Amino acid sequence: MIRRAGDRSWRRWSVRIGAAAAMAAALAYLPQGMLGGGGDQLDRVRRELGHARRESEELRARNAELRRAIRALRSDPGAIEDIARRELGMVRPGELILRVEPAPGAPAEAP
Repeated sequence: MIRRAGDRSWRRWSVRIGAAAAMAAALAYLPQGMLGGGGDQLDRVRRELGHARRESEELRARNAELRRAIRALRSDPGAIEDIARRELGMVRPGELILRVEPAPGAPAEAP
């Protein structure tokens, strides 16, 4: 390509490239500038995320516990008996129930 003395297209392209680079730098800085002033909000979101993760782990542990209980109820007759005795107050025929209550004024024992 032979450049003529009056051809200034290279200058136009260099100005365009410079403007595009400046615009790209401004767009790259924009999110940082927006978050830079919102440090409190970022800290709050991080705390909420930590809380949500802890709650999620607690729920996973509770679900695992419930799955174990379901498996036991499906396969272990003793588990069914324990629940019937504890929650429904059921007894076998011929069993004698002795209820021991603390004497009036006696300190209560911790379970």
